[in-house]
Amino acid sequence: MNQSKWSKIISGAVILISLGMVLYIAFSNQELANAWDVLFTLNPWWLLAALACYAGHVYSEGTGLFAFLRMEGYRVKLSSAAHFSFAGLFYANITPSSTGGQPMQVYLMAQRKIPAGLATSALTARYFFNQLSLVVITVLLWLGNREFAAAQLGHVSGLIVLGCAVNFACVPIIVAIMLNRGLVERIARWGIRFLTRRRLCKNPEKWEQKAMESIDHFHTSLFNLVKQPLHLLIQLAVSVVEMLFLMLVPLMVYRAFGLSGTPVMHILTVSFMLFVSASYTPLPGASGAQEGGFLVYFKGIFTDSTLPLALLVWRFMTYYVCLLAGCADSIYTSLRKKRKPIDRDERIST
Repeated sequence: MNQSKWSKIISGAVILISLGMVLYIAFSNQELANAWDVLFTLNPWWLLAALACYAGHVYSEGTGLFAFLRMEGYRVKLSSAAHFSFAGLFYANITPSSTGGQPMQVYLMAQRKIPAGLATSALTARYFFNQLSLVVITVLLWLGNREFAAAQLGHVSGLIVLGCAVNFACVPIIVAIMLNRGLVERIARWGIRFLTRRRLCKNPEKWEQKAMESIDHFHTSLFNLVKQPLHLLIQLAVSVVEMLFLMLVPLMVYRAFGLSGTPVMHILTVSFMLFVSASYTPLPGASGAQEGGFLVYFKGIFTDSTLPLALLVWRFMTYYVCLLAGCADSIYTSLRKKRKPIDRDERIST
């Protein structure tokens, strides 16, 4: 059995184990004997609001891709950009360390005749602004609600600091890559020589030509973005909105249980801190860290009797819905033989 099949088996097992764990935690709660009945008493409007927030998260990422590709002259539709976004999110959620998301997005865009280098630069820009927004908002909320944060999460502050450091690390790395094109080209040539020596690359000249073209697209489009302050602001604003949509889901779940008393900013603070300290876990969907973190971080915000059920509802809204919809979308995409190319307006220089 090859490594790819083993990876799929392990990822599937992790997802099933995490689901079983969440169901066990939710329905074995001794303080809530009628947990199943309680689920049917949740406010459906707040649950719909939670789903709407998650959809807003996906479409915000799609809006960022849409704006970037439009800046480069590609006549992409918002629906297509949102599909690239959702496909990336789905594959990121089913692969370790989210490694499958961006390659699948590049593949889908390449099918629509968007150069791989340009697709990579668009995704790099989105990742850069998302990580920057995540860390900056987390730190600002932490400082603005430091007394609450110390009381609620003081015992895990080290994890939060580590999470901020890991998530922010990509920012200087991406800047360094942008400013060192020669280094990127040397790494690409070394990789092609390495594959050629192991007889995995039969036409190194052709591979090198394609690699240099992709690197050219990558650097040119990123520098085009840097030269346009308005587009920089658009990307940053989209990332802020995208992060806020995702972090509002726990608030909607909180309201669905009919709870009140905890200020909105406090719930947002906990949501951001949970995400930043669990997102780098190298398991599909950050399984284990997300579930365990929710129980620790939101303890005292949700009551002891509702916390396990809140975990189930929150995880369903932000993870399992994505898996179910992503499976359906993946099947539909694979059955579609024809994919209309996304044309480029040659009047817009890149």
